[in-house]
Amino acid sequence: MRIDGGLVIVDRPATEGRPGRALVPVRAAPLPVPAESAETGSTAAVSREPVRAIDVRHLTPREMSDMSMDLYVAGVLSYEEYALLAFQPELHPDYDRTVGALTGEPAEPDKPRDYVREWEDRLDFERSHNADNEVVVDRTRRILSVLRRLDQPTDVMV
Repeated sequence: MRIDGGLVIVDRPATEGRPGRALVPVRAAPLPVPAESAETGSTAAVSREPVRAIDVRHLTPREMSDMSMDLYVAGVLSYEEYALLAFQPELHPDYDRTVGALTGEPAEPDKPRDYVREWEDRLDFERSHNADNEVVVDRTRRILSVLRRLDQPTDVMV
């Protein structure tokens, strides 16, 4: 482990013949701002605003691409899983001339999608058409598992 320009570089076990590394941002967490209670007049470090959950059932391809990078940097996804989740064909500038020309549908990179449903469909496809490739099926299953966990409601208060 070493510190380089505000990042901690942590050596992790190698995967698939590649050396592993994780970049962990090192920033001091902001101190909570005391909120004055209307009932007691005292200050408390806890606000009553719920932490916003990521709504993976209403994300645009642009948002999914950004979120997948966050999940990779946080160590939730491997690089290979990140690459699968981050790849959003509609973000490619030639989409309308290639895939869009074949499907008859233009790119809509700002239209929300239900990514849990999309990855459920993808897992079904991989199981039925690519069952002999366990690596692809396992990666797809893992991504779906992460998306389902993100879809769970939270009641954490900060």
